[in-house]
Amino acid sequence: MRTFSVSSQARALLVAVSFVTSSVLIHLAVMNRTTLVEWLALCSLVFVPFSIALVELRWRAWLGFAAACGALGWLVVTVGGRPLLYAPSVLIPAALCWFFGRTLAAGREPLVATVALAARPATPDYLLRYSRRLTQLWTAIFAAMCSWDLGLALFAPHAAWSAMANAGNYLVIGAAVGGEYLFRRLRFRDYDHPGFAEYVKIVIRADPRRMYGR
Repeated sequence: MRTFSVSSQARALLVAVSFVTSSVLIHLAVMNRTTLVEWLALCSLVFVPFSIALVELRWRAWLGFAAACGALGWLVVTVGGRPLLYAPSVLIPAALCWFFGRTLAAGREPLVATVALAARPATPDYLLRYSRRLTQLWTAIFAAMCSWDLGLALFAPHAAWSAMANAGNYLVIGAAVGGEYLFRRLRFRDYDHPGFAEYVKIVIRADPRRMYGR
């Protein structure tokens, strides 16, 4: 199978659209419990990490995705897919909390500082100190997100959990990104900040492998 490479902007868009699509299908599966919709929702979740490789026509990704979908079909028919629908809303924020938080250990470079230095190696020290606090903020946000999603999944009606997990969490992240950008522009107004569109591109272009290694 002939492969090709997808640009970083296209990758970000593909993953974002995949997440939104999976959220819609999960909501439908939780509110209208049917075997087919549960299976489609779970397949859409599996598609997210496979999405880039699938679009790039990598045969191993297609083989793995097909196998995962087959296994999910068996699970949905035999034991039901409801628990699997709830799990990502807890596991994904938990993983992101760990991903950000691990870089706050002594001797490590905070994740946000890594992104800042990758974009502008001459980033001043006061912004690097701010980057540590910002990394702490994102760690706390994802920890809170994991906690409230777990609480809603265990104790709240399906509609309440779905509203938060499939819509509210995205609003929280969007508000945090936009609010932090505005705060930083005002707090450090003498610094030559990139425009918001360029700021988003910087984040998209950041190499996760480099972040992970720091």
